[in-house]
Amino acid sequence: MHLVAGFLFTLFALASPATGQTPNAAGKPDPAEVRALAANYELANADGDRKCRMILETRQVGSGFALVYNRAQCSQLFGFLGDVTAWLPGVAGAILFIRSNGRTVVEFTEGIGGVYEAIRENDAVYFLSNLQFVDPSERPQITDLFGDWNLSRPGGALICRITLSDTTAGEERFALIVQAGCDAAITRFGPVSWRFERGDVVLLSASGESLRFGRQEGGGWAKVPDTPRPLLMTKP
Repeated sequence: MHLVAGFLFTLFALASPATGQTPNAAGKPDPAEVRALAANYELANADGDRKCRMILETRQVGSGFALVYNRAQCSQLFGFLGDVTAWLPGVAGAILFIRSNGRTVVEFTEGIGGVYEAIRENDAVYFLSNLQFVDPSERPQITDLFGDWNLSRPGGALICRITLSDTTAGEERFALIVQAGCDAAITRFGPVSWRFERGDVVLLSASGESLRFGRQEGGGWAKVPDTPRPLLMTKP
């Protein structure tokens, strides 16, 4: 009996799909997911100085679905597009750009308000904006964040001034400078670096703790979640 069980285990193991495939490569994508994601998009780098308009179509192409854009122009701006032949819906609402063999080149995870984010290891951060829901020109650019910022309580006085510098301080993060005279709540937290993540500003301490700020309609930023104590980040 044990011999039979061992033989069946080996047989099923040999029949398993090869590793390295995309989550959708072994099965057929849900047509509803494909239709929901198919739209006009804009691909951009974090600085917003490289952009490419593209269309995610429902038309089947090889292992995925058609991705239409100006290949000659956009491939010069985004080198990884040279390996991309199609797109697929991914896990948890993600969008995958894939090779002809179905393997993933880049994965865009779903963010806020129709903006998707991809972090390519040893490369950079990229954003894919669904133009049905967002105007990319209104999305803050990382270059808009460099400089001095005030931290304050809602309706209260300034408790700290920080500088979000453009000096790199590790992978996908920049150095942060805390000005003299800051409130003890900020100095205890001890922010030393920051990053722009999924449209939010994240302040990081030396111990790995973080404070996340989401953009407000008026142009300022508010800590999310706002409990236990709200905190605002505004330009001086």
